[in-house]
Amino acid sequence: MRIAAMIAAAALALGAAAPQASAQPVDGKTAKRMLFSTRGAEAQLANVDFMDDAVAKALRAVADQIPYYGAIAVSPGEPASSNLMSTMANYHSVEAASAAALANCNSRRTSGKPCVVIAVITPKKYKPQPLTMSVQATQAFNGDYRKMKAPKGMAISEQAGVFGFDRGDGGRALARCSAAAAERGASDCRLVITDQ
Repeated sequence: MRIAAMIAAAALALGAAAPQASAQPVDGKTAKRMLFSTRGAEAQLANVDFMDDAVAKALRAVADQIPYYGAIAVSPGEPASSNLMSTMANYHSVEAASAAALANCNSRRTSGKPCVVIAVITPKKYKPQPLTMSVQATQAFNGDYRKMKAPKGMAISEQAGVFGFDRGDGGRALARCSAAAAERGASDCRLVITDQ
C-alpha cells in the first residue's frame, strides 16, 4: 500500500473511531482483537523521485529495529552534510508518528524544501483499526495490564506517544498518562480501555 494511501486510511479510521473513542473505551477482550503482534514491523515507503533503490532497501532493512508506529521524514534538497532525517517511533498511530516526524524535521531544516514523510513503520499485517497503540503500550497491555484484576483502565496520548494504566475506574490511568504527556508538552490523554 502506498504511504499516502496508508496515512489517508489511518486518518479515515481515526475519524470513524472518534465518536466511539470519546463515548466509551473498549474492554480488554475487544482491545486484544484490535491490537497487532509486537513481533516484527515493516516499512511502507513513499513514492518520491529523490529516493533511490539503495535508500529504499536500507529503509526496509531497518524497519524491524524501529518500534511501530513510526515515520521517517526528510527535507528534499537539504544538503546531505546536514544529516537531516527525522525518525519518530513508538507512537499510537501512523498519523501521529507522521505528524511528529514532520514537525521534528521541519524544526531542524536549514535550506531545503518543507519535509515529507518517506516511510511509515507499521506492524506486520497492518490494517486500520478503531484502536491502535504503540508496540510499547501493546506490550504493557499484553503483560501487566491483562494480569491486573478489574476494575482497571488504560489511557494513551496520541501527540506524545505515551500511555498509562492502573487499577480503578480509569482516573489513575489518565493521571499516569497525563503526567507522562505533560513532560513532552502534550495534554491529550484519553481512556481507551476499561475493564470493570
